[in-house]
Amino acid sequence: MPPISKLRWRFTMAAGIVFLLDLIGVVYQQSWLATFDRTIISWVRQPLPHGLTQTIITITKSGNPQPVTWVTLLIIAGLVIARRYRGALFLGWNVLFWAGIGNSIIKHVVRRDRPTVDRLVAASSYSFPSGHSITAMLLWGTVIVLIGWSLRRHTGWRWLLIGVLSLWIVIIGLSRVYVGVHYPSDVVAGWSAGFVLLTVTQWYLTRYGDDL
Repeated sequence: MPPISKLRWRFTMAAGIVFLLDLIGVVYQQSWLATFDRTIISWVRQPLPHGLTQTIITITKSGNPQPVTWVTLLIIAGLVIARRYRGALFLGWNVLFWAGIGNSIIKHVVRRDRPTVDRLVAASSYSFPSGHSITAMLLWGTVIVLIGWSLRRHTGWRWLLIGVLSLWIVIIGLSRVYVGVHYPSDVVAGWSAGFVLLTVTQWYLTRYGDDL
C-alpha cells in the first residue's frame, strides 16, 4: 500500500479540528452547537411510514456491540486465512480497541447526557461521541482501506464498494439521530474522531512495510 497521501493527511487534520471544535462546544455548552443540533434534528426526525421507521431501527441496531463484534471477528478470520495478518491487526485494533475502549474513555470524561426526546431504541451510558458512528467509521473505514488496496486493479468494483460503504457509514450515524439517542454533534464527533484514528493506525502499521 502506498504511503498516506498529503490530501489524506489534510482531511485527517480537518477532521481533528472538527472534533476539537465539537468537543469545546459540548464542554462549554456553546450556543452555536445547540443551534446546529436543533437544526439537524428538525431535519432528520421527520414522521416516516412505519415500515421505513422499522428499517431505520434495524439499521441502527446493526451497529450494536454484539453484531459489530461478530462481523469484525469474521472479517479478521478471513484476513488471517488469507495470511493478511497486518490487515487483521489493523481491523482488530481499530474496532476492538479504538472504537471500544477509546470511545468509552471519551464518553466518561465528557459525560454528556443523551437527548431528552422520545427514543425508539434503548441506550445507556453517555452521549458524546456517538459510539455507533465512531465504530462505523473505524470498521467500514478499515474495510474501505483494505478494499482500496486489494481491488486497485479493478477500478469499477473498488469505487462501487467504497461508495456503498461510505454511504453506510453516513446512514448509521443519521439513524442514531433519528431514533433519538444522539445529538448530531455526537455523530459528527464520532465520524471525525474515527477518521483521525483510522489514519493514525494505518500510518503506524505501514511505516515499515506497505502491505496490509
